[in-house]
Amino acid sequence: MIKSLKLLSILLACSLAFSCGEKEPKPQDPPQQEQPGENENPGETEKPETPPTPETPPTEVDKFEISTADDLVKLATWVNGGTNVKTAMLKNDIDMASVKEWIPIGNAVCPAGAVDATVTGHAWTGVFDGNGYKIKNLKMVANTSTAGANYGLFGVLAPGSLVQNFIIDASCSFEVTATASIATGIVAGYVFDATIRDITNHAPMTFKGKAGSVFMSMAMIGQVYCKDNGITIDSCHNNGEIKAENTDNMEAGAKAYHIAGIVGFAHALSGSAVMTTVSDCSNSGNLTSATGRTAGIVGAMNRNVQLVNCENTGNSFNTMPKEDGSRLGNITCNITAGCKMTGCVNKGNLISTTKGRCGGITSLSNTAEFVNCANYGEVLTDGQYRGLFWAYNTANATWKDCTASGKVGTYNNGSPVYDEHTEATKAQYLGVQKSGTSSTLTNINYLVGVKEPDKSDVVADLSILFIGNSFTMDAVTHLPGMLKAAGIEKVHMVHMYYGGRLVSQYNSGWTTSSDYHKYECLPGSETWSHTTSTNLAEIAASKKWDIVTIQEHTGNAAAWTWNTTAQSNIQGLVDKVKATQGTNVPKFYYILSQAYFNMGKIGTGSQPSMTWTDQAGMWDVIAAFGKNVMENVSFDGIISTGVMLQNLRTSNLDNDMNLTRDGYHMDNGISRYGASCTVFETLITPKFNVTMDGNSYRYNVSDTGESSYTTPVTDINAPMALQAARYAIQSPYVVTDMSDYKVNVPGNSIGDVGYTEGSKE
Repeated sequence: MIKSLKLLSILLACSLAFSCGEKEPKPQDPPQQEQPGENENPGETEKPETPPTPETPPTEVDKFEISTADDLVKLATWVNGGTNVKTAMLKNDIDMASVKEWIPIGNAVCPAGAVDATVTGHAWTGVFDGNGYKIKNLKMVANTSTAGANYGLFGVLAPGSLVQNFIIDASCSFEVTATASIATGIVAGYVFDATIRDITNHAPMTFKGKAGSVFMSMAMIGQVYCKDNGITIDSCHNNGEIKAENTDNMEAGAKAYHIAGIVGFAHALSGSAVMTTVSDCSNSGNLTSATGRTAGIVGAMNRNVQLVNCENTGNSFNTMPKEDGSRLGNITCNITAGCKMTGCVNKGNLISTTKGRCGGITSLSNTAEFVNCANYGEVLTDGQYRGLFWAYNTANATWKDCTASGKVGTYNNGSPVYDEHTEATKAQYLGVQKSGTSSTLTNINYLVGVKEPDKSDVVADLSILFIGNSFTMDAVTHLPGMLKAAGIEKVHMVHMYYGGRLVSQYNSGWTTSSDYHKYECLPGSETWSHTTSTNLAEIAASKKWDIVTIQEHTGNAAAWTWNTTAQSNIQGLVDKVKATQGTNVPKFYYILSQAYFNMGKIGTGSQPSMTWTDQAGMWDVIAAFGKNVMENVSFDGIISTGVMLQNLRTSNLDNDMNLTRDGYHMDNGISRYGASCTVFETLITPKFNVTMDGNSYRYNVSDTGESSYTTPVTDINAPMALQAARYAIQSPYVVTDMSDYKVNVPGNSIGDVGYTEGSKE
């Protein structure tokens, strides 16, 4: 019976198969292919596969993390579509090789060069924190024909926004082929009352724009405009080569093509009291151009702009087609009334082949103020308007405590003929002054044609290597001047600097990261010289060091929480340096950094790790971390510049900026002076038995602008800073109240604190 049922089932199955017209394929037969247009149900149209529904951008995002190129593209797409992204941050290096066309983040329209900013569309409004990572293989081409369509990694930065702390790798490139008035910058095209800081560019920038007699610009930042809140451009560095073609624009004023290393054009609303501050920025990229305005730092300082401690080492070669058509300066081309330049240095050469108006620092100085600036480069042009400081000035500028070195003369088809003036007429080296006007010259140091003696072969009695970030820069800036005033000639110092870098990054990039800024003070010199493109391993191995200092980045959670990772990173760096020294045994010191005035200045990515809400809480965490460093890592001593600042904040010298220049970096004057006193009496005094008592070095610059706030160092307040330093040496973790300290009373009982070499207190 069972067999009969099985047979019946088989016959039924076969019958159904044949009735459907199907043929059972043999196992070896290939699968039958569907023919175009064929359908199992004749008369019905085949429905195409439904594409995936694109992600709908949200209205607002608190935190946007970027780990891939797609993430960065998505950020731009969302922002340009109207999404309010409060914070975006890089989580690692970003390789953009797959991106064929870059659309800027904040792709708004804002007329470049306009007297007042009118933003149409969506600008970047939030905080972008690169966390020290690199952007690689990004090819940017500004090819728009729309006027005001500003271009860069960011298009337009809106008031209150912040972009910070990343590297644009040499594998990237930036090219401008636009045919309309546009501000372009490899970081940002247009910056409106915003902040950019701690960014280094290694990529080349090339200008091929053709828009005729209209404003165009190219730099790291194309144009800045301040109106209500001011602008901060801090610690931005261009190392990339700059090239600019020109066939259609013979302008030399506001309608010129502006090409520069850091900012193309800086402007402010007429009548506005706020400033644009460009501080601690540098350009080492050589500039080959044919445009009307080119400069290493800022193309034009048009209104309400101050430059502080900026340096150009790049050479400039200009072939503007129109004779006497270019206005060229290696710091800036034009600086107007209400602008100021402090502590800025040019070391690059400037050449015009077509009689351009060339100045080592600026082409036109107007009524601006210049303090503690210097030119060491050559200035060559066959035009009559040339000088080591300025080319041709039509107003009464002020120059104080400035150095005129280098040479000035005619280009003479590549065979320079240098100018020669008498002692009585040496001011003519500085530039040509319009008849009937007179610039004020005070304490000008003439070193024309005199090259500073080579001191590289002088045997130093003390060699110090500082490894750190901008807070280390705060601590050591004034040391060369202090050493000179103390009569100490044989100290060799090198500071390996990168803004915002962590000790873990020092370790991981020991041999591979060649993006450091090397600041060097040779024996007997009273200034720091600046070079780039070197790594820590090379410098550590370059000589036998007596002292090495290390500093962690205080604005990062890495310096707040002590754990085995922190210990291994710091000890690992110490061990790497030791391994380069052979039988030499340097002493190692840890620099304990400062607490912030403005908690909002702490890196966005680190803010979730904060366990405090105010400065006192931040200092407690810093001090606790420092104690752990000294207990668990093989350091010989500590340099507590941080507690020096806390001490000074308790005195009557405290001010509205809490002795900072921008909310977190030290005041350029008295605060940095006190920090350098701390370093001097910790490292220099034990070796040479010389204290800072009676030291004549002073920093006389005064400034009340945010981002550059400076309390000058005087005979009255210098002893207070020194005492704050001595309290810091004596008690590196504990704040000493100096509210009763009387700076105006002679014999104020400032004595040397006890110092035990090698102490870990």
